[in-house]
Amino acid sequence: MTVMLVHVLLILTLGYQAILLWRGRLISPLRIGFRARHLRWASGLWIGYGVPALIGLLAIGRLPGIGHLPPEFLPLAWYLEVPPGSIGIELVAIGLAGGSLLGLVLTWWRARRGRAPWTAGDARSIMPTSDADLWPAAALAVSAGVAEELFYRLWLPLIVALASGSGTAGVVVGTLCFAAMHRYQGWAGVAANTVGGGLLTALYFGSGALWLPIAVHALVDLNALVLRPAFSARLRR
Repeated sequence: MTVMLVHVLLILTLGYQAILLWRGRLISPLRIGFRARHLRWASGLWIGYGVPALIGLLAIGRLPGIGHLPPEFLPLAWYLEVPPGSIGIELVAIGLAGGSLLGLVLTWWRARRGRAPWTAGDARSIMPTSDADLWPAAALAVSAGVAEELFYRLWLPLIVALASGSGTAGVVVGTLCFAAMHRYQGWAGVAANTVGGGLLTALYFGSGALWLPIAVHALVDLNALVLRPAFSARLRR
């Protein structure tokens, strides 16, 4: 891995991210023919986030970062007192689980009044509208958990850290870009995803492996896109 390669990949990644932020949606070079919109979006996540992240990690020889925390982030992990394997990650996981449970309780309260499921921000554009949408929405939730974590928790922070020498800069850029890509949910959604992105980063640092934030991200999205809509629809019938 050369310094020039790192800087070229950084420029390409930041340029790509700038285009995504400007467009407000993923760029898909393929014409995906899924009739279910959630499946189209799921395939777009893999093409737009997952594949570029894996190619970038392979190019710089950092695929092991999926299973082990890259050394560039170790000083920050210790500074935040979440060394790999620490008990602090349990508190973060409890916080995320508590937030999901609160969302379910609020959904129940709203459903009893004939209202739509509760979401942090305006997520109506991606919510299922029928039972037939639930399994495609589940595919979207799992795809978001994997592809977005690969890109925003590992690849983007890592390439920024390698180029700048600052793991903190990498985490800040990755978390803010992750939140900004959810601006279709309004400012409340951006704020919620900023906090959520920070907690997922803490899970990554605390566990030392990317699989934990991937799993938690997918579960949180399954709660929001599948469980709450299904629960709410049945209560309102």
